Amino acid sequence: MTLSIGNNIRVERVKCGFTQREMAQKLGISVTGYNHKENGKRQFNLVEFVLVCKILGADPDFLIRKSS
Repeated sequence: MTLSIGNNIRVERVKCGFTQREMAQKLGISVTGYNHKENGKRQFNLVEFVLVCKILGADPDFLIRKSS
């Protein structure tokens, strides 16, 4: 089982019509930083993850469990 929260976030971000640049702006981080987090090179911290869930209207459990 591979847990890929970044990939789950990417899928939901695309469904919502947001670009990585828009998400980075909403989170107050660089586009490169956001890209690294979404691609699994770095991890979202808890505050960022909760904010991502709010922006995308996604349940945190859904994003975590979707890939299991």
